[in-house]
Amino acid sequence: MFLKNLAMKKLVTIVYDKNGIVQTMKGRVYCLNLREQILSLKDEQQKISSISLSSIREVY
Repeated sequence: MFLKNLAMKKLVTIVYDKNGIVQTMKGRVYCLNLREQILSLKDEQQKISSISLSSIREVY
């Protein structure tokens, strides 16, 4: 279900776990690599960050 939201080009907020710490990131989906199961987000400052799909807790 959340993959459908990620495919849209609108702003999303993702809550994910990184090294045991819950973090939040807001941005637009830059790349969704299902083979390697990595999501890349581009934030407001045009910085690209990668998140593992298995670490995602919420998408809204």
